[in-house]
Amino acid sequence: MYWFPKTKIGKISFWVGVSAFVLVYAQYWLAMLFQASSPILLGIITMICVCVSGVTSIVALTKYRDRAILLFLSAAIGAMGILFVLGEFLFPH
Repeated sequence: MYWFPKTKIGKISFWVGVSAFVLVYAQYWLAMLFQASSPILLGIITMICVCVSGVTSIVALTKYRDRAILLFLSAAIGAMGILFVLGEFLFPH
């Protein structure tokens, strides 16, 4: 086991996950700075990044046998993001 992914798809998954976290904090600080709701487009892009990171990390884990610790973390966060999106569409409020 190692920390960082070795395959190309694993590295893409890791960096897309990092960009998702950067977008979450950017969205938070924009909302705090202007004391208004954050742009909806930024939230949609963030959720797309989370879902893409989860799917690509699961592909890297299963198909390419990349066993990086941060890849497992990315897969768990991506799975939770996918479940969140599915929950919003299956059980609207």
